Amino acid sequence: MNFKQKNVLYPIAIILLILWTGISWAEVNCQEPLKTKYGLVLGIDEPGIDACGYKGIPYSAPPVGKLRFHAPEPPSAYDGTLLADHFKPWCPQPLQLGLLSRNSSENKISEDCLYLNIWRPKKTGKFPVMFFIHGGGLLTGSSATGMYYGARLSAQEDVVVVTINYRLGVLGFLSHPALSFQDPHHSSGNYGLLDQISALKWVNENISAFGGDQNNITIFGESAGGWSVCNLLVSPLAYGLFHKAIIQSGGCDTVKLLEEGYQDGEEFVKKLGCSEDDSASCLRDKSLSEILSAQKAMQKGGIADLKSMMKYTWIPKIDGWALKEPPIQTLQNGEFQRVPMIIGSTRDEAKIFTFAWLGIRLAPAGLVNSVGKSLLGENAILEIKRLYPYNNYPRPADALIDAIGDATLACKCYDAMDAIANFQPVYYYRFDYDRHLAPHIFGAGHALELPFIFNTFDQPTMKLFFNQRYAKTAEPLSQIMMKYWANFARNGNPNETGIPHWLPYDKKDKLRIYLDRETYLKSTDNVEKCEFWQSQGLLLKCNVPCLLDSSSR
Repeated sequence: MNFKQKNVLYPIAIILLILWTGISWAEVNCQEPLKTKYGLVLGIDEPGIDACGYKGIPYSAPPVGKLRFHAPEPPSAYDGTLLADHFKPWCPQPLQLGLLSRNSSENKISEDCLYLNIWRPKKTGKFPVMFFIHGGGLLTGSSATGMYYGARLSAQEDVVVVTINYRLGVLGFLSHPALSFQDPHHSSGNYGLLDQISALKWVNENISAFGGDQNNITIFGESAGGWSVCNLLVSPLAYGLFHKAIIQSGGCDTVKLLEEGYQDGEEFVKKLGCSEDDSASCLRDKSLSEILSAQKAMQKGGIADLKSMMKYTWIPKIDGWALKEPPIQTLQNGEFQRVPMIIGSTRDEAKIFTFAWLGIRLAPAGLVNSVGKSLLGENAILEIKRLYPYNNYPRPADALIDAIGDATLACKCYDAMDAIANFQPVYYYRFDYDRHLAPHIFGAGHALELPFIFNTFDQPTMKLFFNQRYAKTAEPLSQIMMKYWANFARNGNPNETGIPHWLPYDKKDKLRIYLDRETYLKSTDNVEKCEFWQSQGLLLKCNVPCLLDSSSR
């Protein structure tokens, strides 16, 4: 081959390689309309970030009127071109956290809330899709929350990020015999879960228009979003809609039997003032304010009542259609969707919830013992003192707070991970980073890993923890975690050259990665603690007296 031939053939080879790998460096015009199944969508440039944003796209028909307490229906076709330039209202919830919604264009709630948001890199290509489900105990929250802003993760790691709203509280999870009677599947109480599945279907049908690979979708969620990922893993209705999954600080047993849901539903109908003869129509005719008032009246205790906070009334139901059994049982049976998985939690899961009890950490050992006995029983507190020795903590209350965090969140993640590890590899982690403005109060607390994944330290919520100085210090770990999560979304393996190597958990070595100022891999130290909590059968669907009642497990 002579020099002239080489000059001709080499550029051709490069072009063929680009076409074959799907790599392209052409810039995308965010204002160019994209064609979806329901019409054209127009996005916006994200300021200072090489990403396009598409906010407020309807994925289902508004669940209002006859569609309240009804499975989601497809959205209508768009009238003209949809300008997706701002977040839509939050789904109705009893407590609107203004601090969390400052980046939303309007601080509103509305039943017309089934919308999703998309961020894509500002270049052509076919990118992995990361589908995020927000937390909030299935009672509060929104995809408009600042710490879920997906532009930086999308731009830096070449992924398409999707965030969604879904129905919450009583509107998302009310069961009642009258509603089940009208349903073709004789189901009620899983409306929020069905919303998530509806959003996934929309993404499967339309995400290619936004540069997303519909054959490479990763679902991930934190707290109640983690519960939701568990439910999607085992729901026959979600089969084939995603290809990888990440559970962050969420367990797999926060569900109720349909009959248990009926008891809550009948109590709710009474609070609402509906008669038994026309319950379904009455539920749909009441105003939103009446619905939320009745939901508030159903709450047991107050914000300073720990037992009340550990009970979740409005959660998914085992209805034989969307969910056939508690998800943890399906995981243990190996009948879940076998997709690559990451599961983990934070070191100090419960600390962030203690802000409601000023001075709780100053409680003397005697008072801590008394609270522990009241909360968990006489026998449990003796074992807690052995597994969580008070001398190992700055104060005795810290031991009980640590135990509650394990019981309700961290060990729920361990249970799911341990069950899945019997059938396939799973990556296990703990987030330990606590260098922020309130380390002694919140530590490496619940949800504090989220700004590291989305790189959203500058969002209003996160400024409560990370000023400019602390955000800069946290940046190296954020870069590592963004790569872990995005690499996993790309190919099911979080690793790449230049970051600490993360091996899957296995029954022999029991490895998990610790995400901190220094990220390292070592054997987990929580097996005995989590096995103890397994023996206690703690469920978040009931008040503490039912924890040791085997009939409620």
